[in-house]
Amino acid sequence: MDELVCIDCWRRDNLSFAQRLDPAFITPGPVHRCPMHLALRDDLLGRPAQAPEAA
Repeated sequence: MDELVCIDCWRRDNLSFAQRLDPAFITPGPVHRCPMHLALRDDLLGRPAQAPEAA
């Protein structure tokens, strides 16, 4: 269970539409996002794209 899961992908796959709109299911704090959702979020917030981190 140490594998990181994108929070946006998990919510899409495991919550109903009504649950995704419910503030009780929106948790603040540090989360992992896949590259697709990270780019989408940065685009929506008007942030410049982040350079990939070195391994």
